Amino acid sequence: MCAACAMAAGLLSGCVDGMKLSAQQKQIVEQAEQIHDRAYRCTPRELALAEAHQEFGRHELSRGKGKRAQDHIAWADENLKLADENSLHPLCQDPKTQDRDKDGIIDMEDKCPDTPGKPEFAGCPDPDIDKDGVCDKWVSEMGLTSDFNCKGIDLCPAEPGELAYSGCSNPDTDGDEICNAWVAEAGLAEKFAKTCHDTDLCPDVRGTDKFFGCPNPDSDGDTVCDPWVNEKGFDAKFVEVCKGVDKCPFEKGVVEENGCPPPHKFIKVTENEIQLNEQFQFKTGKATLLPGSNELLDEIAQVLKDNPTIEISIEGHTDNKGKRKSNLKLSNNRAKSVLDALAKRGIDKKRMHSKGFGQDVPLTTNDTEEGRALNRRVEIHITKR
Repeated sequence: MCAACAMAAGLLSGCVDGMKLSAQQKQIVEQAEQIHDRAYRCTPRELALAEAHQEFGRHELSRGKGKRAQDHIAWADENLKLADENSLHPLCQDPKTQDRDKDGIIDMEDKCPDTPGKPEFAGCPDPDIDKDGVCDKWVSEMGLTSDFNCKGIDLCPAEPGELAYSGCSNPDTDGDEICNAWVAEAGLAEKFAKTCHDTDLCPDVRGTDKFFGCPNPDSDGDTVCDPWVNEKGFDAKFVEVCKGVDKCPFEKGVVEENGCPPPHKFIKVTENEIQLNEQFQFKTGKATLLPGSNELLDEIAQVLKDNPTIEISIEGHTDNKGKRKSNLKLSNNRAKSVLDALAKRGIDKKRMHSKGFGQDVPLTTNDTEEGRALNRRVEIHITKR
């Protein structure tokens, strides 16, 4: 039996127990050294208790006090485990190597140490995801606005916008002071209250409050809805204004004809023109209208009366026979004669304009009689509805 064991006879159960305790004490010393820095930062009490008890245990072993040594080493082991477990948080690591968000950028150089980021953004995420020059909200919240090449606070960070609209797109695309639908959906109605209000059903076309941001659903006022109402599925929305689908939305008609007027004999009304099925009749080389044009004039006047918002341009043209200056004067006078004839039929002159173009705007060749006949004409264009 070894001398040390002989001295501890009766106090230790044997050499094997003393050797085990000595080995445990040394292991505790090694483990304490390994975790010392982080444990010292976060669990200094447990670390100190572990180190103290292992030292007491070593001392008691040297005195042959096995039971007391065993208790101290057990307490040292218990406190060392607590120190180890409670110092694993990233905050407990060495600041020189600490990287809490595991983005490869140490916390000392990371402006966003708790959020994974990129080196080009100093360890932060992209501060302007939609690349519109307006900072995402977190930039301001973290006080980092001056650190990045963006401004303001982006209320619409997933979609490119403008700084003037806080990073959002124009809340009133068509400029009718009625907000696009996304404003309410994003909960930003109050934010843009000075720019627009309510919700625009027709965000791409200027409208009015009366029609929920849409244009007049019955532009010709015949109580038959313009085609776009049905195309957009707004029939029920405008049921108190109009019904059905207007086959003649540019001319006031009747319900029985699906929004078209009773068939015209001499004209056809399109969006931009009152097309003539036959030309006005004038005295040869003169601007005097012949009686044969009366029915045509009556029909045009009736259309203008039925559609009081329409304004027109009456344009005269000639063939190339004769002098250019004379033809220009003749075409101008003929257009003026048509205007005067319509005025006599009750059409306000303020709604009409006349001009002559002479031979300068032919429809076809002037080399044949048929061509020259087509070029001698009056056209009526709709300039306003």
